[in-house]
Amino acid sequence: MDLARIAWRNLNRNKVRTFIAVLAIATVVAIVVFSRGLMVGFSDSSFRMYIDNFFGHVRITDEEYEIREALLPLEYTVDGFNGRGAEDMIRGIEEIDSVESILPRIRFGALASRDDHLVRMVGVGVDILRERSHGSLPGNVSRGRMPEEGNEILVGKGLLEELGADIEGRVTLMFSDVHQSLRGRTFSIVGIKDTGVAALDDNFFYLPIETARDMLWLEDEVTELFVFGTNADRAENLQKDLRAFLSEQGGEQYSTVVWNQADPFVEVYYEMNKIMNLVYVLFILMGTVVIISTLTMIVRERTSEIGMMAALGLRGREIMKVFVLEGSFMGIIGSLLGVFVGGLITFYYSIEGLHVDAFAQMSADLELLVEPVFYLAFNLENLLISFVFGAVIVALACFYPAFKAAKMEPVEALNYTEE
Repeated sequence: MDLARIAWRNLNRNKVRTFIAVLAIATVVAIVVFSRGLMVGFSDSSFRMYIDNFFGHVRITDEEYEIREALLPLEYTVDGFNGRGAEDMIRGIEEIDSVESILPRIRFGALASRDDHLVRMVGVGVDILRERSHGSLPGNVSRGRMPEEGNEILVGKGLLEELGADIEGRVTLMFSDVHQSLRGRTFSIVGIKDTGVAALDDNFFYLPIETARDMLWLEDEVTELFVFGTNADRAENLQKDLRAFLSEQGGEQYSTVVWNQADPFVEVYYEMNKIMNLVYVLFILMGTVVIISTLTMIVRERTSEIGMMAALGLRGREIMKVFVLEGSFMGIIGSLLGVFVGGLITFYYSIEGLHVDAFAQMSADLELLVEPVFYLAFNLENLLISFVFGAVIVALACFYPAFKAAKMEPVEALNYTEE
C-alpha cells in the first residue's frame, strides 16, 4: 500500500506529461471499443442475413442440387427417406435434441415480360406457418401481408418496381416445372418485402409452399431445408447430429452445409473475426509507446531518487513495483476514460446507425448481403474486454522501463546527479 501511495503521488509531479499519457491510452481504447462494436454489429447483421435467407444454421440439400444450384434445378429434391416424403423427414429431424426449428423451402427460377425486356427473378415457396413461428420473413414485410394461400405472392421492393406493379396488383410469371415444361400463372401481389439489401429486394418473390408444389408438379418435396439450432456458433455440432441421423435413416444422398462454410465471403469474414482481437491488442500496443516513453523519461529524471531509495533499503523488486504501479494507474485511468467515451459513441450509433453509402453501393455491386445501415453492438462485454485490454497491456508494457530502474546500482545512480 505504501508503494501504491508513492506511485499515485508521482502522477501529480508532472501533470502535463501524465495527461498526455492518459489521453493516448484513452484514445486507443475508445477506438477499440468503437471498432469492436462496429465489427460485432456488422457481423451479426450480415451473418443473420445469410442465415435467414440462404443457409439456416445448417442447410440440407441433395448432393447433386448443391453442385448444380446456380441453375435452380427441380430434379434433385429432398423427398425424405425411401420416398416417404419431406414432411416425414422433417418430423424426424425435429425430434433431434439440438434442433430448434426447420424451414422447408422450394427455390425456382421465373421471369416476366415488361415492355421489350424480360425480368428475371427467383421464386421461393415457403411454409407460412413455420415462417411465422420461426422465420424472419414476416418481419421484413413493409406493406401489405404475408401470402396465405393460392396465387398470392410477397414481392421484393426493388423487383416490384422493375415489374412496374404495385401492391394489390396482378402479374403473370413464366417458369419451368419439374418436367422442363414452360408454364405461366397469374399472381396477386399481397405484400412488399423490404430488407434494404438490393441482392434480396431486387430478385426474390415468395409464395405458399403448397402453391409452389402445385405449379411445379412437385409432390411432398422441397429443394432445401434450413435447420436451426440453439446458437449459430454451435452449428458444427448440429451438423454432426444431422449427419448421424441421415446416415441412420439411409439418407447418404443428402448434403449438410454449415452456414459459415457455405459462402466465400462469410467464410473469410468469419475467420477474420477470430483474429481481430489480435489486431486490437497490437493497436493498444501502439498507444503504450507513449507510456513507455513517459516512464523512460521519468526513470532518467529520477535516477538520483532511485539511488536514494535503494540506499535506504528498498529492494530492486520494490523499486520496480513503484514504476509498474505508476504506469498501471495511468493505464487504468486512460482505459476507463476510453471505455466511457468509446461507449458513448458506440451507444449513439447502436441507436441511430452508421450510414456508409459508398460501402452499401459496393456491396450491392458485389451482390453481398450487407444492410445499408450498420447498427453497432453496444454491450457490457465489449466495454469490459476493451478495458481489460487497455489496462493489462499497459501494465505489461511498464515492466521494461521499471526493470531498468530496478537494475540501477545505488552508487552509480547517486553519482549520476553529481555529474
